[in-house]
Amino acid sequence: MSLINRRSALQLLGTTALGFSLARLGLAEHIPLGEQPEDLVQWMRQLQNNAIKLGQREINPLLWQEGMDQIYGATPLEQLKEHLRFSEVSKAILEKMPADRGEFFHTITLQRPDAAETPSGPEPRQVLITKVAKVRKGYSVPPHGHSNMVSAFLCLSGEFDVRLYDRLEDRGDSMVVRRTLHQESAGPGTWSSISDYRENVHWLTAKSDDCYLFTCKMLSVEPGIPLNGRINIDLINPQKLNSVTYIAPKISGEEASQLYAK
Repeated sequence: MSLINRRSALQLLGTTALGFSLARLGLAEHIPLGEQPEDLVQWMRQLQNNAIKLGQREINPLLWQEGMDQIYGATPLEQLKEHLRFSEVSKAILEKMPADRGEFFHTITLQRPDAAETPSGPEPRQVLITKVAKVRKGYSVPPHGHSNMVSAFLCLSGEFDVRLYDRLEDRGDSMVVRRTLHQESAGPGTWSSISDYRENVHWLTAKSDDCYLFTCKMLSVEPGIPLNGRINIDLINPQKLNSVTYIAPKISGEEASQLYAK
């Protein structure tokens, strides 16, 4: 099971994807690595090593996913939040988040005060992209699958309703999925991970006002396979095959935003 309960900054915000390194994940450059809590240092190294192995194709996406389950399962959550300056980051995200948006993902990057503005551009391939996401109460990260990418969500605060599905078949304009997990109260320290090989579809709904996620993903992780960042599906009005298996129509991002709005 990939979702498990555990114990419970404006300069950190950027608009472009990040080529992964320990410093650029959020380690303040004026604080030497050796002065960080050892648990956090080791956690970041494991996060980095898992990404490097997938990027160099030493492991496959399923093994990356299994590695992320272990890494997220051992997250020193309070140390990570302190390190990310979570209270500052969350306030900054709210200031930037459009009032009509139910979800908002913001890439984490470390930008020195004297550095030039980071240029925008496409998200890089085969490196770990890390973000902090806000989901408003009652809204969702709508159910969607992917192609040729991996990702993992870690709840930093709030309470989510989380549903995970295996994608069984792609039928052109619809997708056959089987629900593998439904956790109605996923709080801080819980996580989920996805790959093309296990639990490719996820659906997260915010149940409180303070719902934030730490997320990471990698794109184009296997050669010769098309990349699709989000393949949205309608699980409000699916054709039901049995109690956990559905044929869900594929829908556009705009349709998903409207269907899964508060």
